[in-house]
Amino acid sequence: MDVKLERLGKAAFAVIGDDGATNFGIVRGEDGSALLIDADIRRIDEIEEALKRAECRSVKYLFITHENFDHASANDYFEKKGAVIIASQGCLDALVDDGDAKFAEMSGRSPELFERYPGLKMRLPHIVFASGLTLKLPGATVQLRHYDQSHSRGDATAYFAEEEIFFAGDLLYTDYHPVTIYGRIDGWIKTLGELRQLSYSKIVPGHGPCGGTLEIGRRQTENFQRYLEEFYRRLDEAKTGRKSAQQIVDETYEAYPSFGKRWMVKRNVEYFLGHQR
Repeated sequence: MDVKLERLGKAAFAVIGDDGATNFGIVRGEDGSALLIDADIRRIDEIEEALKRAECRSVKYLFITHENFDHASANDYFEKKGAVIIASQGCLDALVDDGDAKFAEMSGRSPELFERYPGLKMRLPHIVFASGLTLKLPGATVQLRHYDQSHSRGDATAYFAEEEIFFAGDLLYTDYHPVTIYGRIDGWIKTLGELRQLSYSKIVPGHGPCGGTLEIGRRQTENFQRYLEEFYRRLDEAKTGRKSAQQIVDETYEAYPSFGKRWMVKRNVEYFLGHQR
């Protein structure tokens, strides 16, 4: 198993997804308990190995940054292991509205999951916060904050105060085309403007490589904000008939030739034009 565990500090780690897959975060308390940030049921073996390498005895808290399957599908697994699941009110609302349907759709593509995890289902968070919440582990203080109307309904971040590590969730993508079909791009752009003002030692995006310093992280955030601004402008040009959908796709490819997950651009454009969002 190829587990890309990046040590961010003495007690903070990131599991970096292969080829732009979801990144997960780990904050270890002095007693060996852990805060796990996001978890995908399809990658449990990878997560468990990462927890072992990070010398975590157990997961005390599972914080899900938002409602998407690749971040929230392991709630059931970790609840059965005794973890307390935490999320924003926006995330809870989204899961209540259509979490079961989306879970069934995504898990149905991997029927072997139900053989390995009988009774697997979407589980709702146990603790919900409206705007912010402070979590405590021995020797570790983690501040959670919800950002409304951005990548999704539930977007929330985690800041590990003692080591100044910022886990941005899917508010930040680096080196990969993002998913833009779940929230509001204009709100997302505004949120990134706020993130650019934050101070931290390292930042962990939801997808893509981490920023190793404050300077790199701010540059990554600024670049991604510019990406969304350009994409949003191009979408408006398509909406008003000044450009075709294919022109938007081609221009985005040309502007970001090294970005992975190129297929995501076409999906985003088609969704926008279909919903006139």
